[in-house]
Amino acid sequence: MKAISLKKLAQVIGGRFITGSPAKIVHSLNFGNPKQLKPHQVYFYTRKCRYEKQLKAIQRIRPTAVVIPAHISARHIPAGTSIIRVKDAYEAFWKAGLWNWKQCPARVIAITGSAGKSTTTEMVASILKYRWPMVKTQGNLNTYSFLPSYLTRLTGREKLLLLEMGMKSLNNIRKQCQVVYPEIGAVTNVGEAHAGSLGGLNLIVKAKQELVDGIRKRGILLLNADDARSRRLRTNRFQGKIFTFGIHHPAHVQAKNIRYSSKGMRFDAILHGRSFPVFIPIFGTHNVYNALTAIGISWAFGANIAEMQKGLATFRAPKMRLQFIRCRSGRILINDAWNANPTAMKAGLNVLKNVSGSRPSIAVLGDMLELGSYSHYAHVQVGRYVSKLGISQLITLGQRGKIIAQAAVSSGMNRKKVFACQNYQQALYYLAKTPKHAMIYFKASRSLHFERLVKKLRNS
Repeated sequence: MKAISLKKLAQVIGGRFITGSPAKIVHSLNFGNPKQLKPHQVYFYTRKCRYEKQLKAIQRIRPTAVVIPAHISARHIPAGTSIIRVKDAYEAFWKAGLWNWKQCPARVIAITGSAGKSTTTEMVASILKYRWPMVKTQGNLNTYSFLPSYLTRLTGREKLLLLEMGMKSLNNIRKQCQVVYPEIGAVTNVGEAHAGSLGGLNLIVKAKQELVDGIRKRGILLLNADDARSRRLRTNRFQGKIFTFGIHHPAHVQAKNIRYSSKGMRFDAILHGRSFPVFIPIFGTHNVYNALTAIGISWAFGANIAEMQKGLATFRAPKMRLQFIRCRSGRILINDAWNANPTAMKAGLNVLKNVSGSRPSIAVLGDMLELGSYSHYAHVQVGRYVSKLGISQLITLGQRGKIIAQAAVSSGMNRKKVFACQNYQQALYYLAKTPKHAMIYFKASRSLHFERLVKKLRNS
């Protein structure tokens, strides 16, 4: 954060300085994350964490200052820690973020999409980091409520604010854009994720439209030329340049000669008619699409081809996205357990089939949540796809996972190779019986925590 005195901070957030050192200069704020609290920070109270837990961290770490609402007692806050009273700590944190955004403006790239936005964001960061210091989205903290955390991290040295824009409801992306007005925006695709919470696929399109409408005048928009739902986005009022990326349809950024290599994907990228080789250390055609998006964004931002090639070749995938793990037993585990939707699950199954070679290919699949009325159909389609690919063995978990198993069997998969499990213990029982040289793929929605299965099998 831009250097600011505690007295000035209190004024900015509409607070009242109670006690401490008003002239003290601070550079870092922490909203409601006691695990990451540091002595030099100003800590903002949150209602989403028990106060006793927050107080213990404050007493142990002794931060420079705390910002607390009127109903919270300051009696046990340690001496030497300044105290600022506010009406609402979250609103105060937003005020700090908006103030800091005015002090430390930066160019903004925003990335959204039903699948691939986190991977694409990391690819863009890997390309641009060499010339443009940046603040970027961390993990899945990508909705409007987390935006002030990124605004307060800007110090004035950064040239780029790289945001992955997620949403759980309509107007979430719109509100983010109204704060930062992206210069460049990209929609990776428009799929089924969150169809249940939003109320249907048409509303998914409407939510992604918010980024199209939120890019600043004379900005740049990147769209997937191969994605049918992306073509439903209205661009007639867009007052900037539109670039497309794709594999099968004509586009400004294209991939040709796509092939699997021993450690990732290789392809020839064609950028406005110029061809150059690209390697990404992650598998799957869907990740080629992510790389094309990153190439288009980086080119629009000002990167050169050498920077694109280097950045993509050294890119590190986010956790639990097609992570390959070699076990002592000889098995290879593919941890793709971060989250799941039908498009991403099918893409992961394609990777399993393409890289397993002579090894038995085993899919461990669970419920895909937040699909609403589309849920049953989506799970049936995945089950049929497992059978179509000729996966060696299928293990499912959860009530919706059972639908995948039933659909696979009804589509011709040997029922002796399909196991619909009711709990983790049952799934682990069948996993323990898998061949020692098998390749095993794990994917389900976040709440199923399939990484626990991966950890158990890895350590067995």
